Amino acid sequence: MNRIALQESTAPGVAPHTLVDIAQRVGFDSIGLRVSHTAGADVWWHKGAGSAELAAVVEHLLANRISVLDVGRIELGGRPNDDSYRTVLDLASRLGARYVTASPVPAGGEVSPAADEFARLVQDCDDYLLVPLLVPAPGSSVPSDAAALDVVRRVGGAVIVTATTDRSAFEIESQVLEAGNRLGYVRMLAEQLDGTTEEQSAGLLATVPVHVPIAVGSLAPGDRHDLDTRAHRWSVLLDRMLEHPLARDRRLSLGLDGPRD
Repeated sequence: MNRIALQESTAPGVAPHTLVDIAQRVGFDSIGLRVSHTAGADVWWHKGAGSAELAAVVEHLLANRISVLDVGRIELGGRPNDDSYRTVLDLASRLGARYVTASPVPAGGEVSPAADEFARLVQDCDDYLLVPLLVPAPGSSVPSDAAALDVVRRVGGAVIVTATTDRSAFEIESQVLEAGNRLGYVRMLAEQLDGTTEEQSAGLLATVPVHVPIAVGSLAPGDRHDLDTRAHRWSVLLDRMLEHPLARDRRLSLGLDGPRD
């Protein structure tokens, strides 16, 4: 089954070790963390590997059998900040993450080509057994998913595919096939999941290969109110989206509940 991850962007103000507990309670396998360039990162990770939060997160990961999908974020093309750069890589390695996310700085802030900086990151990630993911930023030198995919095809690394609930299963399959072996994971947006139903979205991700993780993130800090309830609903919806129509027909004919209920 596809690993599903609850990203920190859905839980503003929640301590990372608490996010691990929430993920376990509501049916997620993994979490995604931001350890740089956010207000939360300044609170929890300002001491890097010396942060007390590191020991707490590792303990909760092991106790709950939850993994870390990705750690971010590295800014590309801006003024050099080797301390922040190495801190992200170091924490990602210590937390057992698979991916590190990186994104170009906004327009006008680049002092070196973001693509060149990402190529350097690809090489550095090899030493940490990590895979870098290039996240586009509108108005930057990598403004779109297509531009990000072009860069990773040239220099290595991978991309994130954002699947939206207003697209068909065929359209999402086409996005996945276009990324090919340069696909890190598929991201769904919490705001859209809140506005959809099982009937509307069943089978939407059924053709995503089982080795590709699915993450739930948010474009803007949301409301942490009722996070457990909402996140549990997200995990059930993702299960229904990943369920092949043949499996759905069989489950319904037998009156069975899904594995994440």
